[in-house]
Amino acid sequence: MPSRPLCQNLHMRRLRAASFAKVATALLALVLGIMVFRKSGEFLVLDNRERSDAMVITQGDELDPAYWMGIDLLRQGYAQQLLMDARADRVYFGRTQAAWAEEFMQRTAGDLKGRVKVCAITTDTTADEVLEAAQCLKSAGAHSVLLLSDDYHSRRSLLIFSHLLPDFHWAVAPVRNPKEFGEQWWRRREWIRTVAVQWQHLLWWELVDRWRFAPIRTGGGAHRRDV
Repeated sequence: MPSRPLCQNLHMRRLRAASFAKVATALLALVLGIMVFRKSGEFLVLDNRERSDAMVITQGDELDPAYWMGIDLLRQGYAQQLLMDARADRVYFGRTQAAWAEEFMQRTAGDLKGRVKVCAITTDTTADEVLEAAQCLKSAGAHSVLLLSDDYHSRRSLLIFSHLLPDFHWAVAPVRNPKEFGEQWWRRREWIRTVAVQWQHLLWWELVDRWRFAPIRTGGGAHRRDV
């Protein structure tokens, strides 16, 4: 039978081992927490661009950079046509956003004039925007689509469009918007706000809207375009 001092020594060793394990677990949790914290902005951004039948510029805060990026990708052969979602229910200086966008695109597209077009929408949410974009894509005869979306919105855009319109093959390319977002988001107040809002939207989509909006079947059949 072990002596009392030996039992006490074993007990102290067990306590020290348990304390060490708790400290190590806490440090590991802290390191993982810091990694998740630092990567949370980067997670919002997704780039899996590929050649498609059409490109769609989703409604966003900065449409001009997306348009010029779309023109560049059009020249690179990423799509046969470019559609820009623009509001038809809001008037700026006597004309709707859709009318201004159509005039601007036709004036600046040059030799690509016949391959750019406005998709007029009247909705405020991305999920509702998808329903109107579906009609434009169907009219254009597209089966595969490359989305151009604000970088911080790119992952959520792909999740929403691919869920609601499963008959199309989807990809996304992020449009950089350094004024509103940076992957090192903790460095600027505007970036912190953007990440906080976008994570709320992403979680709301995954927990609520994904189950509230049913997929829409267009009958077109999704397939990848041979290029």
